[in-house]
Amino acid sequence: MFNNNNNNNNKEKELNRIETLIGEQCCVIGSMNINGLLKIDGSIDGDLFCEEDIILGESGHIKGNMICNNAYINGILHGNISCKSTLTIEPCGKIKGDISAKKLMISEGGILDGKCTMLGYENTDSADSDIKNL
Repeated sequence: MFNNNNNNNNKEKELNRIETLIGEQCCVIGSMNINGLLKIDGSIDGDLFCEEDIILGESGHIKGNMICNNAYINGILHGNISCKSTLTIEPCGKIKGDISAKKLMISEGGILDGKCTMLGYENTDSADSDIKNL
């Protein structure tokens, strides 16, 4: 009766609640503070601060840092990104910069060129010494 595991339905629901859209022909220069879901198909040259989620479409390009709850990257990001929850790099997504997220998903074809820090990861001295001994 209920189809809870269909990602296409979830993405459609996400797209239906987009509150801010930067279209393909739009170029924004400057930092932005956003409340609500943001979808970017154009380009932004500046930092983004979003309380909710950011979807970077295939034609989207960002040159700046991002802070958000969840991010779905299918375009190009040149900058650092911090996600309070999940960062998903889609098949056409490319990130050149450092990331920090609670969860990270990289689809086949997705590219990450930078350092990754996992939020909420319990880092103990014994774990550090185990890694150093490898």
